[in-house]
Amino acid sequence: MNRKGFTLIELLATITILAMIMLAAVPNIMSTLDKSKRRTYVEDAKKMISLAEYRLRSDTTVKRPSNGQSVIFLLKSMDLTDFSEGPEGGQYDTNYSYVKLTNSGGTYVYYATLIENYGDNKHRGVVNLTRDQLLNENAINKVSKLNAVPTISTSGVVQIVNELK
Repeated sequence: MNRKGFTLIELLATITILAMIMLAAVPNIMSTLDKSKRRTYVEDAKKMISLAEYRLRSDTTVKRPSNGQSVIFLLKSMDLTDFSEGPEGGQYDTNYSYVKLTNSGGTYVYYATLIENYGDNKHRGVVNLTRDQLLNENAINKVSKLNAVPTISTSGVVQIVNELK
């Protein structure tokens, strides 16, 4: 007699093999997705620094900081066409995401803080990273979940640029 179909043993063996493959593949896929999201934060923070640098060079109303002073460029003062939504599906906080330009002994140093709000009181992003830190290949390790939105320190700040020109 010719029987068509699979035996119970064959089906169980196939399901077991597929389960083992899934156990190995799912964590790797999730890790890859998380790294991709963290890279997006780093790349967007680099874009923010470039936009602030361009704004400083092109806008004569922006004061150049003296030694030890800073200028803050809020995200809402920049061209947001490249910032449609954050990697977690939320929105970047335009009031608490900023670039701080500090004059350190005649050298301008840019610091980026980029915060995404997603879900109920969930925040993720980069806080106070320099351009050099963002260019480092380990910069994605500096992306973190935040318990609260960090406040903006105005100590030594000569101007807060908060309007898009």
